[in-house]
Amino acid sequence: MNHVVTERKISNETIAVIDFGPSMAGDKVAFDRTVREVKQASEQLGFFFIKNHGVSQDLIDRMFEQTVRFHALPLEKKMEVKALTTSIGYLPLGGQTQKTYASLYGESKHPDRSASFYIRREYGPDHPDRKNNRPWALDNHWPDDLPGFREVAQEYFEAMTQVARRVLVFHATALGLPPDYLIGHEAFKDGNHTLRLLHYPPADPALEGQFGIGPHSDYGYGSLLAQSKLPGLEIINRAGEWVQAPALEGCLLFNNGDMCQRWTNDQFRSAPHRVINRTGKERHSIPLFVNPREDVKFDCFPGLSDVNHPPKYKPQSFGEALAERKNNYKLPK
Repeated sequence: MNHVVTERKISNETIAVIDFGPSMAGDKVAFDRTVREVKQASEQLGFFFIKNHGVSQDLIDRMFEQTVRFHALPLEKKMEVKALTTSIGYLPLGGQTQKTYASLYGESKHPDRSASFYIRREYGPDHPDRKNNRPWALDNHWPDDLPGFREVAQEYFEAMTQVARRVLVFHATALGLPPDYLIGHEAFKDGNHTLRLLHYPPADPALEGQFGIGPHSDYGYGSLLAQSKLPGLEIINRAGEWVQAPALEGCLLFNNGDMCQRWTNDQFRSAPHRVINRTGKERHSIPLFVNPREDVKFDCFPGLSDVNHPPKYKPQSFGEALAERKNNYKLPK
């Protein structure tokens, strides 16, 4: 494998494991402790594992089964639900190459060795965004040949959305805001999340400098990830070393995204990360991208700037951020 991929030191740093269970049961002392742990992890590495998150292992297992089923379909069937102009539907193997951090953490010399199926939230015919023809209020591209697939995906989407809401409560409290500030805010109460069903074939030893997904940070507010039992995710820490994320049974992995770092005035960190499937086996993962509405602007959240610490960024919405970064990936022709 190309030396660029492996030249940085592998760190001994571990990723925090935070138990949501006691706080979810109403324990005030546990809630305060969880807030402190989330704050520390968000300021330092920008990633943390969630234990006792409230999503049943049965549902997670069923979602992985459906992910494997979809990616095992013949290519011509998957291309029937191909992503055309937005992240809804199938993105084939080699359809994406990350460029954002190429000069810092290694250039993707070949298209990323991963394929994806994207699912957005459902907008009913009476939803205000549907009636007002908002550009994000689009229909999902559901495959015709997978009975049960849509139902499991929608059940999983809703369960993970509830976990995301809990993270937002802890984030708000950690930032000195009321616990319900984010989940009740216009930017988040009707969020625009995206579920991504990822397939990573084994790395091709003949292709030097190829990633499953090249070094990047996530565009939205954050990501909530269910990993398979096979490792592959690596994160750059503040020392510039790669932290290898284990596949911890029963845990979900949350990471802050770029809008989180921006809107917290750099208090919370959005960490660059990559995926390399060195296992020699097929690997899958299922991130839910926790995205705000595309039309709500912040420079930073209330209380995170003053005369001596002005906002570091201009006011920006998630939609404007996406427009700025649209050239960092490409859809296949």
